[in-house]
Amino acid sequence: MIELTTLRYFSGAFETGTFSQAARANEVSQPTVSAAIQKLEQRLGGALFLRAKSGLQPTPLAIRLYHDTVESVAHLSSLDQRLQTQPQQRVRIHCAPDVLLQSFAPGLNALRWKSPDLTFAFTDDLLGSDLAFLSEACVPAGHGFILLTEEPFCVALGRFHPLARAAGLRLEDIVDQALIHRPYCPDADRLDPAAAKNGASPGPAAQAMNDAQLLDLVAAGLGIALVPRSHGEGREDIILRPFIHPEKTSRRLGISYRKSVFASTLAKQLADTKPLP
Repeated sequence: MIELTTLRYFSGAFETGTFSQAARANEVSQPTVSAAIQKLEQRLGGALFLRAKSGLQPTPLAIRLYHDTVESVAHLSSLDQRLQTQPQQRVRIHCAPDVLLQSFAPGLNALRWKSPDLTFAFTDDLLGSDLAFLSEACVPAGHGFILLTEEPFCVALGRFHPLARAAGLRLEDIVDQALIHRPYCPDADRLDPAAAKNGASPGPAAQAMNDAQLLDLVAAGLGIALVPRSHGEGREDIILRPFIHPEKTSRRLGISYRKSVFASTLAKQLADTKPLP
């Protein structure tokens, strides 16, 4: 019989794409998860994951195992809490358009295992949220903030863009390039090459609604964009190059939380499991 703990490690690796994030979500060491997966592969007689630049790639065996067990694992993991008939608590979460949610997935996954009575509801209402993933400059009044990291902006280009071979790019290198605009980003106007050129260059080639959409537009060759460095992780269809600028071009990313015991406790737990870029 396969142990429930082993299946939890497997599900974590399958969902997050790395052993390290699966370990964080289950609050164990990475070698513990790796060893458990290896024993599981020996038991099943085949590999479950292949390693790639973008992370762990599940094999057909892993896909079948996940779909056969994911509901049972979640059900059994929360059995003791459900038997205690604890009422569900709703957590309202706001994710800013310039933040990629995937970097916070291990923390949310850890909260799910630790407190199965929690339900997550994502909202566009920043002021009404319990938690928010955003830049420090966007923290609303009445919310606290936990800084997770400060990361520089880079120039995002399609893989075959002529500037992709450059070691770094200055403002003058990109001022005449087709730019995809990020109107939702607090630093968009300050970093806009067209604005720096006093409007002499043409308008933006496209305008994105969020950074996930923005990266797809860059990959499709519609233009270039200025994005945080961590946005290039796990993407093989875009290239990120350092943005060399006389001013400091970085953002301070973290978790904003309503000033209540409930929200502040969740924010601290998320911060403890959030992998830094």
